Amino acid sequence: MGAHQSKHRDEDHVCPVHDLAENASSPLYGDTSFYDFNKILSGSCATFACGIMLVHIIRHANHLSNPGEQVKIMRIALLIPLNSLFSFLSICYPAAKVYLLPWLDVFQAHALASFFLLMCEFVSPSDDQRTIFFAAMAIPDKKAPDGGQDGLAWYRKRWILIFQYPVVAFAAAVLTDVTEAIGIYCQYETKPYWAKLWITVARDISVAMAIFSVIAFAITLRPHLAGKKPLAKLIAFKLIVALSFVQDLTFWILDIAKALKPTSTLTYADLHMGIPSMLSCIEMVPICLLIAWVYPLSPYLLRCGRDRRTPAAERGRATVDYPRSYQGGPLGVWGLLAILSPRENIECLVFAFRM
Repeated sequence: MGAHQSKHRDEDHVCPVHDLAENASSPLYGDTSFYDFNKILSGSCATFACGIMLVHIIRHANHLSNPGEQVKIMRIALLIPLNSLFSFLSICYPAAKVYLLPWLDVFQAHALASFFLLMCEFVSPSDDQRTIFFAAMAIPDKKAPDGGQDGLAWYRKRWILIFQYPVVAFAAAVLTDVTEAIGIYCQYETKPYWAKLWITVARDISVAMAIFSVIAFAITLRPHLAGKKPLAKLIAFKLIVALSFVQDLTFWILDIAKALKPTSTLTYADLHMGIPSMLSCIEMVPICLLIAWVYPLSPYLLRCGRDRRTPAAERGRATVDYPRSYQGGPLGVWGLLAILSPRENIECLVFAFRM
């Protein structure tokens, strides 16, 4: 436990490698090691969270009356099972965590983009009406000569800042896996001569720009989307990121302070991979319930369906008429396939860089 070996040598730069033994020399209780206990507890939490979210997703798919909104809601909800699954796999295979977690960031980036697109759908499902809506908006800006900025330009800027995140996250995930495989990443040190520092900095800047942009977007649109509770939906979604950030910061401080030392019952892998991943699995339990509550199915049931006006339609004096039948297909299969289709995200990415 805790042994150091030389993994990669570049002149005088040596990346340490820690022993990731799964079982400690002494059991946590009885004949059960902490590793086995962690798998039982985390697996139970992950199963519960996955079950709740998959049922929620399937219900939306079976009652797909407004695909423009519901497909995005299902993509947001899908982040919970993915987070639970990746965290559980990181517990079972601690050596694989460095390869797995960057891809979870990719899924998070697409979920954030889906939230942004959902807010856009709330404004109007029509691109033309949405353009008219933002063109008529005056965005307060103290730095601007006239105290405000053009609403359409502001909207386009938000779009670009949010959709750069999936691109950067994907590039960071690929680079992390490649550089770790060839021995120049070094997950245990953050030094200028290791790739980890530069990949992390680029990813964190990208995340910050996207998150601040989507927060500004939701706050600005709040008066226009009062019935949709955009901030409640954003808070529920961002809890995943916020808890992960606080958790990573806490364990980083503990690691710097040399407080995470292997014992007879806890290995290095338990302390640095197992416990953080266990906390993530536990956190998904209340978050999955919160997501199911703030993204309910009830507004999309046909008995609740009726002609209604979006903020953009109000300005254009047009009524949005939603379908009178469910469009998810048998057992919601078309709705479920729509979640996995990359077409919309690709089109949005292309649109972002053509603005």
